[in-house]
Amino acid sequence: MKIRKVEEKPMKLHTKEGPKLRIRAKGKTKTGRMKVHKVKKSPLSGLKQRVKTSNSSIQIKKQQLHVLGRKAAKEMDGGEEIADSIDVALAFSYPLVSAASKGVKLLRNKKHQKDKQRKEDKSKDNRKRGAYSRSDSDTINAKEVERRKAAIKTKNSNLKKKDGKAGGNKREDLSYKSGRGSAKSRMITAFITNMWADEEEKASLSTAAKQTVKRELAILIKKIMATVLPGFLGLFSVVALCGVAVVAVLAIIYNSPFAIFFPLPDSGTEDVRTVLVGYYQEFNEKIFELEESGENVVYKNSEDGVPVSNFNDTLMVYMLLYGDGKAAYVMDEDGKKNLKKVFDEMNRIDAASSAVEMDVGDSLGKVWVTAYCPCSQCCGPYANGITASGKTARAKHTIAVDAYNPIVPMGTKVVIEGTVYTVEDTGNLNHYGNDFDIFYAKHNQTSQWGRRHVEAYIAEGNTNKVSVTSSGATVQNLTYKDYMSQNALTDDQKEVLEELMSADASILVASGEVGTQVAQMAMTKVGCGYSQDKRMQEGWYDCSSLVYRLYKEAGIILNETASTQGKQCYQKAQIINKKDLQPGDLIFYSYEDNGQFRNISHVAIYVGDGKMVHAANPSRGVVLDPLRTGNVVFYARPYG
Repeated sequence: MKIRKVEEKPMKLHTKEGPKLRIRAKGKTKTGRMKVHKVKKSPLSGLKQRVKTSNSSIQIKKQQLHVLGRKAAKEMDGGEEIADSIDVALAFSYPLVSAASKGVKLLRNKKHQKDKQRKEDKSKDNRKRGAYSRSDSDTINAKEVERRKAAIKTKNSNLKKKDGKAGGNKREDLSYKSGRGSAKSRMITAFITNMWADEEEKASLSTAAKQTVKRELAILIKKIMATVLPGFLGLFSVVALCGVAVVAVLAIIYNSPFAIFFPLPDSGTEDVRTVLVGYYQEFNEKIFELEESGENVVYKNSEDGVPVSNFNDTLMVYMLLYGDGKAAYVMDEDGKKNLKKVFDEMNRIDAASSAVEMDVGDSLGKVWVTAYCPCSQCCGPYANGITASGKTARAKHTIAVDAYNPIVPMGTKVVIEGTVYTVEDTGNLNHYGNDFDIFYAKHNQTSQWGRRHVEAYIAEGNTNKVSVTSSGATVQNLTYKDYMSQNALTDDQKEVLEELMSADASILVASGEVGTQVAQMAMTKVGCGYSQDKRMQEGWYDCSSLVYRLYKEAGIILNETASTQGKQCYQKAQIINKKDLQPGDLIFYSYEDNGQFRNISHVAIYVGDGKMVHAANPSRGVVLDPLRTGNVVFYARPYG
């Protein structure tokens, strides 16, 4: 067999710049040259280049939009803040964008390495094939063709399963059109296969990029939570601790004596002040009965002849002793029992009568002394200057005692404030808790004297012995200092009681809103006329109608006359002390023996700053005067 020598020709490699496919036609052109057909570019060719260019354009446009956005924002009202917000947003999103870019770059490098490895494997196969002889080449080519056909068939089958029957048939038709396994069909098939492989890689790339972004976002969220959460938890802890602290403080306060200064919640029981008022009402009824029976009633504690109110003293002693360790505002049966116990210790009536022999010069002790003159306001029907002894009363000489229970006999000489007086007259003194009544020639002098608690002595000129009688009822209205003097409290309890009874604490006990309203309205009535006949007509008042009408407008109904208004306040334990006067409080006066409650004959309204408004008389009308403390029966606050 003759072996024909095959001339080896160098292999010509086509670069990517301009690969061309030349196919021999059936005929020649007129020039005798072969027809050359240029391969039409697929619509998908240059896809990667366009994507790359598009990505670059997007980056440039992003930068341009950022610049334009900042520029537009600055031109707006408050644009600087908006521009800063844009910068912060971009800075915040930078880690996400950077993470996504890194993920995409990583996947592209991986793909590039795979492509490089595939080219190297293909180059090795070509070198191996070049080593075979020509005779073996035909056999190898035939086998290679069969192997490639089988591979293409397998790929088409897989694509058919993946994309559906229609798509698979379409790719199969493209690969094997007219049953030809030409180079053209192989190249088209290879292009389509690579295109689908690229699409799969793109899908994988997109999925990987999303996963990378999610992973980086999760890391960023963890960092944010690690930074912000402790602060938030700290703030929440502070708020929670503050809330717990407030609750704890309130719990301590409401289980301490100081609970009385805070709003008392509805506990289903009576208020401690309401219960205490009830006890005072019962106690005052007993005093009224003694006075109506002609008993001389005096008070252990008084100020300028006015009985001292110990309402707050009794309340605070109770809070000190029984308002610790238990909700102080709870007035159950035990609370009422304990409050009554404290009340009885600080408010009682001692009835006693005794006579003692005293030598000249001995002290009678402190006595209550008032003053009177021969006018009708002071003496009523006996306004003629003639005393009970038949002598004419003289200033700085005559003095009166009670007609039924005189402290000393008629004709006794006593020394008061350095002046020697002789007992020549009598009156209903014990009814008002007084011992002596000094005679003055003019009424304004009696107002200047008022009611005083002074020491008196037996004067010379009497016999060696004088019988001094002490009779009547003494109201033991103990103050908190009296209670402390009994040594029933510890030093710590005394200190707390002093705090409870401090001036600031006393102001907290009662609200002055109603009183302030009454005082303001009273100032608007200054200048109005005085008339008892027209007392309920607009522009006309007397002393009691002024009080009645103003308090009625403020929502509080009082009695219509001065004496009944005073009795109403006294019965309801609304008596206060002079030092606690607030705008709107009432001042009750006694200028005559009228047989009414405590001989009250006048009432005025305190308006603050040491002044009072009252309907004085027909000549003056409603006027604003300085506060007068002479002939005061008591002060009252008809609310709270």
